[in-house]
Amino acid sequence: MSKKGGDKGGKEKEISILYKELAALRPSSDFEPSTEDYEKAIKVCNKLLNLDQSDSTAFHCKIVAMVQAGKFTDCLKQLENSKYDLDLQFEAAYCHYRLNDPHKAMKVLDGVIVPQVKHSELRAQVLYRLEQYENCFSVYRDIIKSSDDKYETERKTNLSAVTAQLGDKAKMVVDETDTFEQRYNAGCNYASVGDYEKAEKVLVQAEKAARNFLEEDEAGEDEILEETGIIKVQLGFVMQKQGRDKEAQTIYNQVLKNKPSDIGLVAVASNNLLTINKDQNIFDSKKRIKSATVEGLELKLTSKQRGAIARNNALLAMFTAQVDLCKELVSSLDSATVPDKDLIIAGALSKAGKHSEAVSTLMTRTNPDHPLTLLTCGQIQLTAGQLAEATDTLSQLTPDWKYRVGVLSTLVCLHLAMDDRQAAAELLKAAVEWNKKSGSAKSSGMAIVWRKTAEFHLKSGEAQVAAESLEELQKLEPGLSTLAQLVLAYARFDLTKALAVSKKLPPFSAGSVEVDSLESGSWAMGAKQFKKTPRPGGEKTPKTGTDDAMLVNKKKKQKKKKRLPKNYNPNTDPDPERWLPKRERTGLKYMPGYRKPRKDKRKAEKFTGAQGTDQGKSEIFDYSNKIAGVKDAAAKQASPVPEPAPGPRLQKGPGRTQTKKKKGGKNKF
Repeated sequence: MSKKGGDKGGKEKEISILYKELAALRPSSDFEPSTEDYEKAIKVCNKLLNLDQSDSTAFHCKIVAMVQAGKFTDCLKQLENSKYDLDLQFEAAYCHYRLNDPHKAMKVLDGVIVPQVKHSELRAQVLYRLEQYENCFSVYRDIIKSSDDKYETERKTNLSAVTAQLGDKAKMVVDETDTFEQRYNAGCNYASVGDYEKAEKVLVQAEKAARNFLEEDEAGEDEILEETGIIKVQLGFVMQKQGRDKEAQTIYNQVLKNKPSDIGLVAVASNNLLTINKDQNIFDSKKRIKSATVEGLELKLTSKQRGAIARNNALLAMFTAQVDLCKELVSSLDSATVPDKDLIIAGALSKAGKHSEAVSTLMTRTNPDHPLTLLTCGQIQLTAGQLAEATDTLSQLTPDWKYRVGVLSTLVCLHLAMDDRQAAAELLKAAVEWNKKSGSAKSSGMAIVWRKTAEFHLKSGEAQVAAESLEELQKLEPGLSTLAQLVLAYARFDLTKALAVSKKLPPFSAGSVEVDSLESGSWAMGAKQFKKTPRPGGEKTPKTGTDDAMLVNKKKKQKKKKRLPKNYNPNTDPDPERWLPKRERTGLKYMPGYRKPRKDKRKAEKFTGAQGTDQGKSEIFDYSNKIAGVKDAAAKQASPVPEPAPGPRLQKGPGRTQTKKKKGGKNKF
């Protein structure tokens, strides 16, 4: 045997061993290898290719192992440099799809001549990523009809997710409830068509089913909260759409408190909290918008969701009057999905106090005559207190908008605020004529317009115009009050018509007026004139004299006997000071019947001078007389000034100064 033949035999033996080692990594079709197993498979395939570079089977195994290991970029490089005659278009398209390049993936799939089921399923996934939901729905429907394998449940789940994005009642898939994912998608389907009550019930069931399934699978509480977070957020959205903001806010905060790892879920919950805050709680809104605008959301959210978050970010800048930031954020919005970009900028300018600039921004739009533009400009001008400008702006509205109840009443109020009754009268006349010609006079909202117009013209003396308004009102809502007003209006300019219309009123009779009720209601006659009306269903009080058995004996009040003093004399007047204390009464200090006053038996003390001095020498040490003499001499030398007469209280004489006797100790000088 030659050396060359020996080398060839050893090479084939080594290849056989490597293939056995490769097969051992996946012993059966049900076995799911790990990422480490696929890494080993790539190494084995490289050894095989080193031994035989023309081995296409080894290359194919290597590509599949690289896809399963997540090495999509390396896999595409291998496919580009491949010289093997293999159909690996599916693997190439899948790598592009996983590298978030759905357009290249679709281009590769379009080049497949004979597509298989795997190609169709990948096409459906790519179409969903491209948000072409109608085409995706058609592909999934064809796959479900033409296939019958163990992946049918997954395909139906994906199909229900597609119909939830379509929002079409005719295409909804809500009957499949085998898994909690299908129940969640069913709830999303109901929410997409506006049936929020049904959606709430299904989502509650989906959350319970998910918790039960995960608990049976022995999942931890953290994993359960992570999996059910998306269901709770959708449930909060459904509650919010029903006007239950407090409940929705509680759910969003609970989900965010668990700190989910899905940035898309955090962004949606934060954005929904932002919409609940509106123009309140700005600090919290800024924190929420920061969480809703992190990087990487392009792969987690749809373009519709990202557009809503971007618009809310611009609205937050508008509420905080950040004009430059608002303009920057609005410029990045898509005009096709956000048609109110100019309104947002105008709102920011108005919040910042730049009302004139806000109005000019709106009036320079492509369609400045649009009713929404004019109404917004009028609102901004009213906020700035510019009544005349607001009136002119609202007057530019087309008749079908200007003569609506709300706008018409606003214009009338503005004219009256500027004391222009003539303009208000002409406006109401024009409104009456236009409603007659257009045929909208019979609308339900015009009844109040007719009545207020008639009252205004009656006060201003235009009875004929008021009569026309009342005629239309009588046609729209017939009533006696309208008929009576019509008689009053006719009576001012056409008595014949007034008499003719008055005959339609019911005849007056004395019996139609309840005199008792009028008397009981006349509060000006005093409280004694009121008659108590019996309560309905109460017992009536029997009248006296009608039946002896029904008479009620009134209890007689016993009069108390008057007590007089013992010395009472009816011939003399009583003492007017009998209510005063005896010490405060005038007259004698002692009167018959009074207690004698006690005499003060204490003798007045005699001043003997200060201690340590003789009685005769007290005047020597008394300096008060000397000081008084000095003051009198100074007063005589000065210019004389008339002294004012002493007041009544000073004429009683000097009061005595009380000298308090000190109990102990020596006087201090």
